[in-house]
Amino acid sequence: MRFTLTEQIYHDLFENASDAMWVQDLEGNFVVANKACEALTGFTRTELLAKQVSEFLIADSLQRARAIGRNLLRGEELIQPYDQWVVRKDGSVRALKMTTSLVIIDGVPAGFQHVARDVTEEQVMAEMLSEITNGSPIPTFVIDRQHRITHWNTALVALTGLQPREMLGSNRQWTAFYPQKRPTLADLIVDGSPPSEIESYYHEEFKKSSLMEGAYEAEAFRPSVGGAGRWLHFTASPIKNSSGEVVAALEALQDITEQKRLQANMRYYVQLITQAEEEERKRLARDLHDDISSSLLLLIRRLDSAIPVGKARRTPSYKATLEDLHRQAVEALEHVRRYVQDLRPRILDDLGLIASLEWMADDIQKHYPIRTSVSVTGRERPLPAEVQLLLFRIAQEAISNVRRHAEATAVEISLDIGADAITMTVRDNGRGFEVPSRIEELASAGHLGIMGMAERAKLLNGSLEVRSSPGKGTEIVTGVPL
Repeated sequence: MRFTLTEQIYHDLFENASDAMWVQDLEGNFVVANKACEALTGFTRTELLAKQVSEFLIADSLQRARAIGRNLLRGEELIQPYDQWVVRKDGSVRALKMTTSLVIIDGVPAGFQHVARDVTEEQVMAEMLSEITNGSPIPTFVIDRQHRITHWNTALVALTGLQPREMLGSNRQWTAFYPQKRPTLADLIVDGSPPSEIESYYHEEFKKSSLMEGAYEAEAFRPSVGGAGRWLHFTASPIKNSSGEVVAALEALQDITEQKRLQANMRYYVQLITQAEEEERKRLARDLHDDISSSLLLLIRRLDSAIPVGKARRTPSYKATLEDLHRQAVEALEHVRRYVQDLRPRILDDLGLIASLEWMADDIQKHYPIRTSVSVTGRERPLPAEVQLLLFRIAQEAISNVRRHAEATAVEISLDIGADAITMTVRDNGRGFEVPSRIEELASAGHLGIMGMAERAKLLNGSLEVRSSPGKGTEIVTGVPL
């Protein structure tokens, strides 16, 4: 079926266009105008048809309009769209982006057809952004909805070495950060990309901004920046017009290379401290077991032999005293054995992580009114000693927090052993708490134990997530690559 553009279709397209459209004769009189032209000028079409176009133009704009008309009549090329300004009925001035073409009837020029878009808000926004970005010490660029760079400030020149004359008007923003073409965070914001698409480019390195609606933050190492490469923190936010439409996006960057180096150094020192701590725990556990436990065991045996049996001539009080001493010695030995297990459970070295977690669960149930269970999914296999030790310490600290703070009656420890990662979840049914947006904020809230768990996870290049809410219990999820 052949599709034919009828006069009615042309009329409907003209009438319902979002851009202002009108036709004038060679003397400048309005001949026809659409609805958008009414909205632009503030006049009804009846009022417009009684006026000349020159009545709406300021002096400079009138000269530009006459020059454009002469160029079109001479058949000369014209750079379009061009800027123009009109005065509305209420006296306000609006900035336009316009295109103009000749109307030819029977081979003779009869007038001009104009298409105009109101860009006043965009120009005001552009001027405001120029003031903000050019005076800012933070590397910043702005792109419009066509992904063209409209602002590229001096701080960004210092970071990337790319000059505004190379970048403005182009869509080459990616060249500052990537060896091959791919979207920047600002490009994804302009396109209204969903979080899943942003994650495909930035993986776990991105998150929603807590300060600005619709904005995202990410950080990554960019080897093409600054010669030797730099760690950058990106923040991209949408720029909207008065109708709420995204018309541009601003991306600000922060060089966090030194901060990352400090973090790496701190992590190295934390690792050394953790190793030293575990060695000291092992030494103390060995000394307690070899010296104090042995001495207590010897004392218990001697008390056993000293307690009178049968018809031995001893007073009842003497026997009761010895039995009480024997009981206290047995309790002291039990306490020492528990301290030794807490310091460095030998079962961890002998039988591994799962057996150690099961032993800890049994011990909790034996001494506290908390039902504790351990479940394992995936194929059991030998794990590196460091992984076993740090996961056990995380679980130990999580159980300790439950015992002291959660008021829980049940705890479940689950291990999911995959081909290239292991996930451990400690879940309780306690009172829970409000989790801050950043795990670092837990320290100021007094949750130092959770911060210690997070640091241990980082030593394994893993992650720790806290899920909780008041009255809903708490989950500590630790993921570690293998």
